[in-house]
Amino acid sequence: MKRKGNHIKTVFLILLVIGLCRSCSAETFLVTSDLHLTKDIEKHGAVLAALRHAAEDVDAVLFLGDSTNNAHEEEHANMIDFLDSLPKPAYVIPGNHDITLNLPEFIDRYADYGWNEAFSRDEETASCAVFTKEGTCLLLLDTNQITGYVAALGGISDSTCAWVSKTLSSLPKDTPVIAYGHHPILPQSRWERTPGAGQLVKALQGVKLYLCGHDHGFAGVKIGELQQITVGQPQVFPGWAGILKVTGEDFHWEVLPLYDDSTLQTMEAEEMALADNMARGTLRGTVHEDDEEAIQWFTDIFEAAMGLELNEAFCQEMLKAPGAQKWREIETRTVVKKWIFGLLENCPQDIRQVDMKWSQPQRNARGE
Repeated sequence: MKRKGNHIKTVFLILLVIGLCRSCSAETFLVTSDLHLTKDIEKHGAVLAALRHAAEDVDAVLFLGDSTNNAHEEEHANMIDFLDSLPKPAYVIPGNHDITLNLPEFIDRYADYGWNEAFSRDEETASCAVFTKEGTCLLLLDTNQITGYVAALGGISDSTCAWVSKTLSSLPKDTPVIAYGHHPILPQSRWERTPGAGQLVKALQGVKLYLCGHDHGFAGVKIGELQQITVGQPQVFPGWAGILKVTGEDFHWEVLPLYDDSTLQTMEAEEMALADNMARGTLRGTVHEDDEEAIQWFTDIFEAAMGLELNEAFCQEMLKAPGAQKWREIETRTVVKKWIFGLLENCPQDIRQVDMKWSQPQRNARGE
């Protein structure tokens, strides 16, 4: 696969100018993920209209992968048409549903949404690095394995991690960096599911923020200096996108409601019906099949998780509830039981609003 080489040396003076000219003016991004567009574009009309409206008030839009459902030609065409209709620039990375076999075709198709603007490109993947007009570095990371089919597991190679380290080391001091890939790379338990995730965490040393999707729900985890925010689907309850504001020294993140109350009520009812079916399906054939207490226990947690309303007290209370004991007693091959207890035992961070410093602390001559 023939690629253009890195342009880091060519643009180094430009980057210095950007660093010197960077003002305290804010730069704002709309962030979303996992649209899963199908061939029938009309069924996605409401979410696309909501995102298009929200994009009017930001500087750019970040898409965190799985923009299509099965990487079909018509699905990609629908996504490109939507991107072209946005009032602001968009930066797109692939998810495992977007790219199955033909990497060069994906890059060519989405070249106008990050790749063509890049000052640095990974030679093996769709990863690249872009500077915005205000001097923020967007690190667009392709975290997928090319398998020939829709593979749920991601994968990051050693060479891509080396490219990340080299790109970051080339940046002027005190450059704000927003890294984003489709797959979560934190906590450490993710490293087994996404080969290379641990190496990517190390390569991102000094970066303060990593955005991702894939899990279809909002969540947050922070380990060391790296804050990971997982962005949920905007087309399901609670119907949110994310807003990320970059200022002179800070990142400010908050969720953005996209719909009116009537639409949200409908979305919530659909989501809770899904939770009820999920619980009943998992319990089917066990000693607690159709046990309403066990089903209610699951749906209560599901609803709290979707609305980011889990807290330590709630998690501890639910772990001690009779419903928890019933779920511990069942044997199932699905991941649902492991997932629900994982939520309670590792109570997720509330990321409805997060403030953090992106700038590195000043050090004296002794490195202190």
